Amino acid sequence: MKAVIGLLVIILAGCAGSEPAQYQYYRFGSAPVTSSQTSDAAEKNPHRVYVDQVNIIGVADQQALIQYVTQHKVHIANYHYWAEHPKLLLTKETLSSLNNAGFAPVLSAHASNIKPGDYRLLIEVSDLAGHYQQGAILKGAWHLYQITENGNELRQVKHFEFESALSQDGFNALVSAHQINWNKLMGQLHTELAQ
Repeated sequence: MKAVIGLLVIILAGCAGSEPAQYQYYRFGSAPVTSSQTSDAAEKNPHRVYVDQVNIIGVADQQALIQYVTQHKVHIANYHYWAEHPKLLLTKETLSSLNNAGFAPVLSAHASNIKPGDYRLLIEVSDLAGHYQQGAILKGAWHLYQITENGNELRQVKHFEFESALSQDGFNALVSAHQINWNKLMGQLHTELAQ
């Protein structure tokens, strides 16, 4: 009887010792912008930019972080997630970046008082993933329309592909590298809008 009780205690102790999975949630860090930067840029850019929600196509269209293991194999993280769906995160980052650069962005869903000369921006992301050799990968295309008396006129379509190496192993480094890629894309858009 003592042997059965001892075995039962060992089994229960083994079950009690396992910890539940720890979920991790990630978002981009923020960079402060001085008010003089925004006011100078606002004087140079009198037209608004209406931003559509970022569209994510394919396997990255989910809240879990994605990694390419090989050319034909994808790993979807079990416990590592974006703090919000990446469509929302990247849309907010785009609005913030354009605002900080003085382009007066507005989410297209909230559009009002649209005037000729204003812009409409659509970003489509086809790849937002980590890769064991290439680091963070961001691929897709953006479409910039100028609003005219006759409707939206396509001004520019540009495909983009950015890769950033990870500073170290881990999901924190992957998210930081994704932010570097998104900042590169925002720099590309700022240049186009400033012309």
